[in-house]
Amino acid sequence: MTTKNRGNKELGEIKNGRFKKFKKFLYTYFSFRSKISQRIYIFIFTLVIVTAILAFSYSPDIGIELGKPSPRTIKATRNIEFEDVEKTEEDRNKNEAEVEDIYVYDIDVLNGEEGALYQIRYFYLLTGIVQKKENKTFEEKVDYLNNLLNGQYTSSVLSLALSLSPDDLNLLMAKTQEIAREIMKEEIKPTEVDIAKNKAIKLAREDESIKEEHLPIITSVLENNIKPTAIFDPEATENAREEARLSTSPHIVSILEGQTIVFEGEIVDETDIKILTQLGLLQTGFNWKKFLYIFFMTLATILLFGFYIYKFDLNIFNNTKKLFIISLLIIIFTIFIKALTILSSIHLNFWNYLFPIIAASLICTILFNSRMGMMLTICLGIFAGIATDFDFSLTVAYMLAGIFSTFIVPREPQRSAIMKAGFYSSLVLAFLFLTINLIGGQPETIALHTILGIANGIACAIIAIGLLPFIESTFNVVTPIGLLELSNTDHPLLKGLLISAPGTYNHSILVAHLAESAAKSIGADSLLVKVAALYHDIGKVKRPEYFYENQSEIENVHDHLNPSMSRHIISNHIKDGLELAEKNKIPKKIMDIISQHHGNSIITYFYKKQKDRELSYNGNGITDGLKEHFRYPAKKPQSKEAAILMLADATEAAVRSIEKVNPKKIEQMVRDIFEDKIKDGQLDEANITLKEINTIRDTLIEGLISIYHSRIPYDDIETKEKSKLKTKTEAM
Repeated sequence: MTTKNRGNKELGEIKNGRFKKFKKFLYTYFSFRSKISQRIYIFIFTLVIVTAILAFSYSPDIGIELGKPSPRTIKATRNIEFEDVEKTEEDRNKNEAEVEDIYVYDIDVLNGEEGALYQIRYFYLLTGIVQKKENKTFEEKVDYLNNLLNGQYTSSVLSLALSLSPDDLNLLMAKTQEIAREIMKEEIKPTEVDIAKNKAIKLAREDESIKEEHLPIITSVLENNIKPTAIFDPEATENAREEARLSTSPHIVSILEGQTIVFEGEIVDETDIKILTQLGLLQTGFNWKKFLYIFFMTLATILLFGFYIYKFDLNIFNNTKKLFIISLLIIIFTIFIKALTILSSIHLNFWNYLFPIIAASLICTILFNSRMGMMLTICLGIFAGIATDFDFSLTVAYMLAGIFSTFIVPREPQRSAIMKAGFYSSLVLAFLFLTINLIGGQPETIALHTILGIANGIACAIIAIGLLPFIESTFNVVTPIGLLELSNTDHPLLKGLLISAPGTYNHSILVAHLAESAAKSIGADSLLVKVAALYHDIGKVKRPEYFYENQSEIENVHDHLNPSMSRHIISNHIKDGLELAEKNKIPKKIMDIISQHHGNSIITYFYKKQKDRELSYNGNGITDGLKEHFRYPAKKPQSKEAAILMLADATEAAVRSIEKVNPKKIEQMVRDIFEDKIKDGQLDEANITLKEINTIRDTLIEGLISIYHSRIPYDDIETKEKSKLKTKTEAM
């Protein structure tokens, strides 16, 4: 019984384990909350939409019917060349029929054992033999000779031959063979035998050595023995005809853009139908082969794009929002490309030279990096080639110009820099359009397409500038252009900070300068750090008088508050700052840095004040709970930029308080602060190396030395001035 229960339990555990695995599988690959499934859905979404866009076939109804008048004049929308298969087959059949039968000269017809010369000699020798038959009358000799020769000759010819002397017979035999050789040394086709016989008879008549009365004999012998010397060769003839077919050039129909295909009222013939079909104006039905080609090309392109992101940019691969933005860029610009190709099919081909691929390159480079811009350019270039009926010469032009544009976009671009990048890219695109149209293009068409290349690049820069703010606001992403706008001191938040908390404003400006230099020294995002530094203390505008840098001529209000309340007020400037930032639509990336710029550091002054108070009251030991109570309620810095801001903020506030400031004191103060932050673990989650920390430290020391020369006295910690200083220092 126990064994049975154990077995049932094990079986249940196996089933439960399988169910958990299946449930995990479903969650991983099908749940919208799973990162893996989100990436899969984005991939499928992009693939399906792009394939549908590229496979969509638009054929305007132009009212054309074979054999009926055209309702309007129709011109070619682009240059095309295609083979008219039916015309090509007609040309091949014609050339094949024109090949004559091939004959081979057969010398045996003349010289062989049964050849013409033998037969001629046989006739004359046989005649001489029959002449010597003494036992036969002349008439019997004629009949006998006729039987021997199978009735080939008339009785009159045989009678005349039998009446000749042996010398005459020999002479005639020689002359007959001579004429036969002359005539039959050339090819004589079966159709040319009569001509050859007539020539032979003519030669005999012209020979003065042949007597007139002997001509009937020689002409009769020649007529019976001149035969075709050319033998028909069926194999050679068939090969020649096949060669004629193969050597026939295809019947190519060339149509130039703008060329009139059919005039209004003109009867539409089969050639017109073929041309209009090739132009895509009469396409009907669904082409499965074309659809599968588009699907597989799109699948391969997007797969390779995704694999590139996975292999070389995990920061983007692990961020589904960024992947979705890339997906939308692909889809939106593919729609633009397809729409322009439809316009080309309706109007003229020049719309294909206005694809805004450079705009996509600029946007992707600004949003992410130049490598992503290049990959998006290649992707859209391939889709452009598919959309233009597989004209991949345009693909090359757009790819090269788009990739060039990613090279010249500065890391922190302003609108003027984007316009400059668009203009330079337009020159490259114009040159490439000129190049691909040199072969087969008309001068006016080449000039038009070159001008369109320049217009395209400039328009793309304008499109990129117009779309970037929309993308920023829709997806709450940070771009260098948006950051530059936020760095403008005329921003309402910064103006409010200047008016309400001028000391904090001045502190923020200095921290921004120091943080920017430090970020540049290690290759971090210096513009992001600078902007975050400008806004990191905006929460202080709600209670500016509680922060030391704004207490120039007023009493320190914290002298009348218990340390716990002071801690609450000081730490709340982060929460207040985040609320203001969200209200003013400050990007989340900056808000994250604002929330982390103190990490969970201890507010040291108030912690020590509370500790001293408790010791004086009851003399009890201080618990860890008290220390944790006086920490900032925030995350430690999660990025290099947040870590840089923390260090720049803390060092600037501390150095400002040094009495009789000098470079040595500045350096020692900075080193002490760095050491405290490292020991407290504030930099543990920032993905920053010790080498980078040392570089940041040296940069801040250099920057602070160049800024500060003298500061207010820094008295003993028990004095009131020390109290004010520590309140300010630790609250930053």
